[in-house]
Amino acid sequence: MGGNLYAPQKLNFGPQLGFAWQPAEQMGRLVVRGGFGINYNQNEIAITANGNGNPPNAVQANFCCATPTSSVPQILYETASSVTSLFGYAPNPATITTFGSNNLPTNGSPISVTGFEAKPKTLAVYHYSLDTEYQLPYDTVATLGYQGSETRHSYVQSNYNVIAAAQGITLSPLANFIDYYSNTGTGNYNALLAGLKHNFSHHFNLEAQYAWAKSMDENSGPYSEDFYPYDSHAAYGRSDYNVANGFKLFGLWQPVFFSGSHALAEKVVGGWSLSGIFNLHSGFPLNPVYNTITPGGLYYNGSQYNQLRPSGIVKTYGTSTANGHFQQRINPNYGGNGTVYFTPPTFVAGPAFPATAPAPLPGIQRNSLNAPGYQDVDMTLTKAFGLPNMKVLGEGAKFEIRVDAYNLFNKLNINDQSIDTTVSGVNPDGSLVDAKGNSLINSDFGVAGGNGNAGALGSRTVQLQARFSF
Repeated sequence: MGGNLYAPQKLNFGPQLGFAWQPAEQMGRLVVRGGFGINYNQNEIAITANGNGNPPNAVQANFCCATPTSSVPQILYETASSVTSLFGYAPNPATITTFGSNNLPTNGSPISVTGFEAKPKTLAVYHYSLDTEYQLPYDTVATLGYQGSETRHSYVQSNYNVIAAAQGITLSPLANFIDYYSNTGTGNYNALLAGLKHNFSHHFNLEAQYAWAKSMDENSGPYSEDFYPYDSHAAYGRSDYNVANGFKLFGLWQPVFFSGSHALAEKVVGGWSLSGIFNLHSGFPLNPVYNTITPGGLYYNGSQYNQLRPSGIVKTYGTSTANGHFQQRINPNYGGNGTVYFTPPTFVAGPAFPATAPAPLPGIQRNSLNAPGYQDVDMTLTKAFGLPNMKVLGEGAKFEIRVDAYNLFNKLNINDQSIDTTVSGVNPDGSLVDAKGNSLINSDFGVAGGNGNAGALGSRTVQLQARFSF
């Protein structure tokens, strides 16, 4: 990306090590496995490509007028010198931009630019595991193990002007927004995994898995922006996709009705396969926020930051994750008034750019609440019709019909993105009423659909397929 402007890290070493040990005294019943590895990933090309729109590669022209029917002085109304050429128009003086030594326009309104670290570190994941597998009586296998990982140098997005404002650095009046990406994020994952698998007679097997896990990070995606960008560790909390408890039960049944000399009959009558999975987990986390009552945002006018987390927790709130609590007009966990459980933040309203205000203090840990749990059953039924052995098609030719049913019992699962997490609005001094004395308390706090988004995930879906293979 232009000489020395962007120099990714080189010589990343990614070893992958593993072992398996079978103690002789266990007579082949016990196996211990473990491993360690380092994986790398590049920064998203779609993000780094945003730098192509920076000046002097491109400029931002802004034409406006008082009414739709009035003329715009900055636009030239004329015909081309040649109707057969796209370049037959006179240059518009209003679009001519001059640049300073910093490559920023010296005329016109302040612009927004995209910034990156000149020498970014490579996103790295250090993963490790240790698990045991033990053969129990009656054709049953038990597993118990641990999986973990450490993430370093993940992508973090922020407005760099806000970071500069928090550090007391004078802002340039030429750029009012710097969309900045840096490899400063961290994360980790730790999980205890347990499983039990049994092979029954008549071609049926059943397996259960349980995970007790916790995922923590400072951002759960390259476009995640925290309210306190001047301190990336202030965003450290449970990942948006964290699931504390997860259970799965799945099985497969493939009956055989005829065998041996009746192979042709089996091709016609047999070929059935029934499989299913029951999925149950404790739900994702939620992030309570206050909407700040400011004319143009925090830090400075136009910063695009206008939310903060509570500055503290006053008393314990309800923790039920039952769907019914989030479907009611008032969530019993919070009684329609989350303000009694949280301490509102205080802040200084952002002044007109390029002046800045002091940064607000970080609030409580990110993603401190719990969304409803999730459960569903998915099933698949398959019938294969085997064809006789023919020269062209071969011995294994068959026609297969498949039915996939997702959320077979049409279980209602609430979309956690639909849950209203706004505690209330808040003024700079921490009060919860606006200048007109109107209450800013949000009675929809903790209610699914309270923010206008769809309140439920997908309903029962049935998919039909047909396949011919030879």
